[in-house]
Amino acid sequence: MHLVTVGSLIIAEKANVALRIATALSEGKVSRAKVGASTILKFQRGGTEYSVLSLRGHIIELDYPREYSNWRIDNLKDLVHATPIENVKVRGLDSTLSRLNNESSEVIVATDYDREGELIGVETLRLMERKEGVRRAKFSALTKYDLAQSFDNLTEVDYNLAGSAEARGVIDLMWGATLTRFFSVTTKRLGGEFISVGRVQSPTLTILVERETEIRDFVPEKYYELSIQLNGVKFSYEGNPIKNREEAEKLLAIINKSGTVLVKEKSDRERKIYRPVPFSTTEFLRDANRIGISVEKAMAIAETLYQHGKISYPRTDNTVYPRTLSVKSVLSNLANSYLKKEVEHLTEHSKLIPSRGRVETTDHPPVYPTSSMKKSELKGDYFKIYDLVARRFMATVAENADILDTEYIAEVGDLRFLYTASKAINSGWMEYYPIVYYQEKRDPQLNVGQEIKFQEPKIDEKNTNPPPRYSQGSLLEKMEKELLGTKSTRHEIIQKLYDRGFIEGNPIRVRPLGMAMGESLILNSEAVARPDMTAKLEQEMDQIAAGSKRKEEVIEDSRTILTGLLDDLVNKSDKIREKFYETLKLEKVVGKCPKCGSDLIIDYGNNSRFIKCTGPLNDFFQYLPRTGKIEITDEKCPVCGLFLIRVIRKGERPEIRCVDNKCSYNTSREIFGKCPSDGGNLVLRRSKMFTRFIGCSNYPNCKVTLSIPQKMDVIPTDKKCVVDGFPIAIFKYGKSEVEQCLNSKCPSRAGKKDEGA
Repeated sequence: MHLVTVGSLIIAEKANVALRIATALSEGKVSRAKVGASTILKFQRGGTEYSVLSLRGHIIELDYPREYSNWRIDNLKDLVHATPIENVKVRGLDSTLSRLNNESSEVIVATDYDREGELIGVETLRLMERKEGVRRAKFSALTKYDLAQSFDNLTEVDYNLAGSAEARGVIDLMWGATLTRFFSVTTKRLGGEFISVGRVQSPTLTILVERETEIRDFVPEKYYELSIQLNGVKFSYEGNPIKNREEAEKLLAIINKSGTVLVKEKSDRERKIYRPVPFSTTEFLRDANRIGISVEKAMAIAETLYQHGKISYPRTDNTVYPRTLSVKSVLSNLANSYLKKEVEHLTEHSKLIPSRGRVETTDHPPVYPTSSMKKSELKGDYFKIYDLVARRFMATVAENADILDTEYIAEVGDLRFLYTASKAINSGWMEYYPIVYYQEKRDPQLNVGQEIKFQEPKIDEKNTNPPPRYSQGSLLEKMEKELLGTKSTRHEIIQKLYDRGFIEGNPIRVRPLGMAMGESLILNSEAVARPDMTAKLEQEMDQIAAGSKRKEEVIEDSRTILTGLLDDLVNKSDKIREKFYETLKLEKVVGKCPKCGSDLIIDYGNNSRFIKCTGPLNDFFQYLPRTGKIEITDEKCPVCGLFLIRVIRKGERPEIRCVDNKCSYNTSREIFGKCPSDGGNLVLRRSKMFTRFIGCSNYPNCKVTLSIPQKMDVIPTDKKCVVDGFPIAIFKYGKSEVEQCLNSKCPSRAGKKDEGA
């Protein structure tokens, strides 16, 4: 019988992590007790009684004293030098911690092992006024083995690492509060329309604004490509691109005179498509975005999977698996999942030597699967993220892909035409990973010296393209390159730009407010607009973590920089305001008012958007659909004569509608007939998630709703179903269409193919 000693207190960051720690270390024998408003998990291990307290992330919130609550320009320098106050976010937590502190001989910090996690642990120790008897548990996965190893090998709390996070918090609050207030007051946008400016957020926005400007200023240039067809494949002229049509026509005439082509050369060349490197946070979020999941949602899902022990810690810069990670053990886990066949094939055809990226750190390994899964355990995007992580791990330990390229050179007189056939000799890692851009190209099976007739000699007229818009994934990579933010914050910064109304869509399009803000910054404040200063501060955070700089020194340096910057901004306030509104107006203009000829602009307010006239009489105003990109067309409404607009939504066909919401041009296509339940109109509506459905106009008294396909035109008719009384509609997808009952559960639709549903 073991003698139970005075207890140890474990501090966990979240409730489900606390439960996994307690369960893993106790063989499942866990009890619960209430201390104040907190639930404490209790268990025994090795003769020691443990208590586990779960927090809810940061327990301290930084803010400025109440005397700085008025947004004015004249007190901003005082704000820069003011000391933020610390507020405890959870009521009664300080008394709970005090009681637990008195009952514990040892406190073990078991928060996430990164800057923010270390700071959460140190914040807790400060509230407890605890300095002695403190240890640290470091782990990268919430498996029983990893947790047992971490608690058997406790280390010291890293106060320097916590200090770097604390400095970041103070500096971000200082810059964000000061610059947000300055720009909001200067542009006279206060209250709910305030202008958000941030140390990392603003240079990220200007990256997008500059790309948007490049795209808008781009002047396409015509060029021409000459080609012929041989055995069903396209051979391209070696001199492509051709600058002018006259030259292309002359070459085409030469070709047509010949009529035959000589196969001059044929050569084989083997190459490899190298397997991907292990998942860092940026690599993971980029590929999650490529399969259609936003970076913010992908990180939230990854956090949840980590907390449930399914994947390793998802915040990491590492792209090299540590030697202590057993590849065979991870694959053995996956062999008990839906990936069993792929794992068996992999272990048979690979040496299982992992690929290596350029970045190797010692805090956390790359992201990898830590538990097997059945397909039924996860649904939707949760399954997609787990599957992506699992398959990425498999791809990193598979073999490189071997490709055979067959290069052809064919001649028509003195003109050379080229084609490269390609096929995978060994697919390697591409068999396991869903994101592969390689495509095989058919071999025309020609022989050197063969002279044959060619088909379809032609000239293709093309235009040069502007640089592409950033996707969320490519923006993450750009931020990492420019040292903007950290692996833990970049996805949050991007989401803030969406939330603040600066950007939309993916690829990312900058909205009028974002263009106005970005151009004002670029023209008037290079220091805020460019990443240089922010990158310098990030390097200083690293120096704090390494112990080579004090946090107080870095904060004071930042105050000095911001004070000088503020002087410059105040001197330019009139220019900033002028440029802001000049750009905002230009960006919002979408056409001319049909009544007075003044500019029409799209504007926003009170969770709505509308189109209005900027003329002195303001004699045109119409609300617009809440979702989708709006384009003004040159077409007139056949009913009322106003102009038509095009509403473009992702995953749907563009909707053409009259700008007047009440025009019968719109309502005739939105009313599908009478509701058989109460006689109301069955009307096209949109849910909070902006998906389409049919609902009764008498809602909430009548709750009849009908689901409809999202990627299909649904067109009203004047017919009624004889089976259930619901209206009949035409379901149109591409060239195919079917006329059927609007109610998907109607017996009359049994066995009918409903494409796109």
